[in-house]
Amino acid sequence: MSSSIETDFQFSIKEGRLDDFKAFVTTMIEVTKLREPDTLVYEWYINEDGTECHLLEKFKDSEAFLTHLGNVGHMFDTLFSLADMTRAKIYGNPSDELKQSLDPLGVEYFYPFNGVTR
Repeated sequence: MSSSIETDFQFSIKEGRLDDFKAFVTTMIEVTKLREPDTLVYEWYINEDGTECHLLEKFKDSEAFLTHLGNVGHMFDTLFSLADMTRAKIYGNPSDELKQSLDPLGVEYFYPFNGVTR
């Protein structure tokens, strides 16, 4: 099994805040792109009517995820002023340190038990 960590964070975008949300996400993407070579996937998906968004991430390992949190964690207050997080799922075997950082977000953890990684 891989040491990578994957996420699916679901957000409900606040009414009238879609444009602000999109602009702010663009800022988060730029920070991630410039500072995090071990963030392997950082993709935001939005539904057709612009009310719901999913953030899918994949990190090389727990350390890469902690680096990401160090770079964008200070932006969470602004993000949560634009959208409510409605679900947070973490896939993989996060380190204890990473779990301590994520637990305040109310995440659900899913651990690998079978599969193929290439």
